[in-house]
Amino acid sequence: MFDYHMHSEYSGDIPKGKGSSVGELCENAIQKGFTEIAITDHYDMDGIYYGNFQKLDIDSVYRDILASREVYSDKLNILFGIEIGQAVHMPLEANRLLSRYPFDYVIGSVHAVRGIVDYSFLKINEMTDDELMRIWYRYLSEIKELIDWGNFCTLAHITYPYRYMKFAGRGELLDLKNKSREYFEDVLKAIIQKGISLEVNTSGLRQGLGTTMPGDELVRFYRELGGELITIGSDAHNASDIGADIANTTEKLKNMGFNQITRYKNRKPYMVEI
Repeated sequence: MFDYHMHSEYSGDIPKGKGSSVGELCENAIQKGFTEIAITDHYDMDGIYYGNFQKLDIDSVYRDILASREVYSDKLNILFGIEIGQAVHMPLEANRLLSRYPFDYVIGSVHAVRGIVDYSFLKINEMTDDELMRIWYRYLSEIKELIDWGNFCTLAHITYPYRYMKFAGRGELLDLKNKSREYFEDVLKAIIQKGISLEVNTSGLRQGLGTTMPGDELVRFYRELGGELITIGSDAHNASDIGADIANTTEKLKNMGFNQITRYKNRKPYMVEI
C-alpha cells in the first residue's frame, strides 16, 4: 500500500512538539504494512500563510529523508515530496524553489485565495452567503489558474473549503450533492488534459467530514470523463494517522473502475495495479 500525503514536524501548521519526525512517520508506515510513502510538508507561497505559520525548512526535511532512506531502504520507499500551496500567487518563486531540490513528488493545493486568509482561519459564521460564495468562485478560479501553471504532480483536496464551511454549519450553501459536477467539470477536464493526477484525500473521513476530498460523486465523474491518474493520501499530521482509511478507499476506487493507482518517481507518473 501507498500513502502519498503526510506531514512531518517540520510543517508549519503543526504546533511545536506536537508533530512526528520523519523517522517516526517511516516506522509507523512500516508497522502498518505500507511499502511506499511520500512526505509532503507544507510550503505555502504567500505571506498571509507565513503570518500564521513558520516557513518550511526544506533542507532539514531532505536531510532527514536521506537518513531514513539509509535506515529503512529494505522495507520502505520514501519519496521526497512537498505540498506547494498558492503557487500561482508567486509562480516565479515557486518554480525556482522546485528547481533547487530533487523532489520525487509535488502536490499542488489552494488553501487561500489572494488577499484572504486560509479557509481554516476564516470567520465563516461572520460572513454573508454572498461573501462566502464569492470566495468559493474565486477558489475555483485559482484552482484553474494553478492547473494552467502546471508545475506539480497531483491536485490535492479539491473540496477543501467545504470542510470548513460544513464545520461552521454552512456547508449546505455549496450544495455539492447537486452542483459538484457543475463546479468541477472544467477543473477535472483540465487536469486530465495536463496529465496531472487527482488526489483522493482521506482526512475528511477521520475528521468528521464524513467523506473523502473529493467525495465519491466527483471521483466517479472524473472517471467518467476519462480520468485515470489518481493518488490516495491520508494527509496525516501525526504518525498515528498514517494510512487512515486508505485500504477502504483503494477498494472503493477499484469498484469505481480504477484498476490502477498512480505512483511517482522523479516527478514522473507510472501506474501499478490495485
